[in-house]
Amino acid sequence: MHILSKSTYIKGLQCEKALYLTKKHPYLRDKLSLEKRAKFQRGTDVGILAQQYFPGGVNMTPNSPSQFPKRVKETMENLQNPAINVMYEAVFQHNDTLVMVDILVREGDQWRAIEVKSSLKLSPTYYNDAALQYYVLHGCGVPLSDFQLMHVNADYVKQGPIDVKQLFQLVSIMDYAKEQEPIIAANVERLKNVITLPHAPQVEIGSHCHEPYDCDFLGHCWKNVPKTKTEFTIDYKALYAQAPTTKPRHIAYLNTLTYMPAVPELDGTKPYQPMTLAYALTGENEPDGYSFWSCLDDHSRWQEYLSLLEERFKHYDLIVCFEPKNPIQSSKLFNLYEVLQNAQMFHPFLKDGFNLQNTAKALFHDAKLFEHSRILVEAIAHELTSYEQTKDDLLTENEMIKRIYQQFFK
Repeated sequence: MHILSKSTYIKGLQCEKALYLTKKHPYLRDKLSLEKRAKFQRGTDVGILAQQYFPGGVNMTPNSPSQFPKRVKETMENLQNPAINVMYEAVFQHNDTLVMVDILVREGDQWRAIEVKSSLKLSPTYYNDAALQYYVLHGCGVPLSDFQLMHVNADYVKQGPIDVKQLFQLVSIMDYAKEQEPIIAANVERLKNVITLPHAPQVEIGSHCHEPYDCDFLGHCWKNVPKTKTEFTIDYKALYAQAPTTKPRHIAYLNTLTYMPAVPELDGTKPYQPMTLAYALTGENEPDGYSFWSCLDDHSRWQEYLSLLEERFKHYDLIVCFEPKNPIQSSKLFNLYEVLQNAQMFHPFLKDGFNLQNTAKALFHDAKLFEHSRILVEAIAHELTSYEQTKDDLLTENEMIKRIYQQFFK
């Protein structure tokens, strides 16, 4: 069986302690969040769609880890089979390191390897990922014509059925992979040795806990970080400099449900274009104390919210929200997310992400926790939350937004 894989190699580059814990003490791993599940599912869905770029391939995906050795053998046999021209998730192993190549395409006597990414841009981590795969394939004696990274085209605009030839872009990293091969080989040996250590390496917590990815062992490594009020810091001068210049008489609280599909659903939209699917506005001038709009049943209506909110905004002096990806432009909007970020707010609870839930926990330790609605939408994609549940979620969040605003500005 293998010792390293693509994921454990990248994890080891980020933190040797995380690699050791993954291999020796996986039970210490944090519970997988809905947000991470959504990202994993998104990557899987985009990878399957990318297969249409090179149709008719043989799927080599193992049904379980126990099938890895069998799939490695079958993959090597398929390389010599002239009837097979495309493979998906081809499995290779070299020097105790196993990789699964998303797409492998025959080109004469050689093969073109393609790693699919669901992002709009290529990060250094993606290059390292691909370089490791090149190292393994080269070690297995696979004759490569090229190694490419495939990613989503940010300029693609959907018009009719998805055109995979336009949706995806291909970038060769062959020269980079060749240059990195000695470094990859050294890293593989180093990380294999880490796993054989009698105890986990001593690595202090720091920025590497979140770069390039949030570590799976934050809860374990950060468990002794104090969570008392003395750990709370904020630049109050910067905070109050952003406060409203005059005390508003009529205030409303707004929350939106934003959906950002990697593959555009509607004609005229681009990959990852934010689509507002619902909003809740809480204020004294709303007929029932709040107004709610949703297009969960028909995404084609997603732009209706703009004119509806423009009308409601006329009844208020200030609209308070907490929007990491604000879809609305208005001089009346007071975005607590941006305000608190600019004031350099810090609390140990924010180590898991600067979002509304963690901010509320930091300020109000007895606050009722909730699942962030935007995460729910990303997590369940087309199987969206119900109309009533979405309304309840957004109104609960509005109450949190109101409490945070009052904490600092009332």
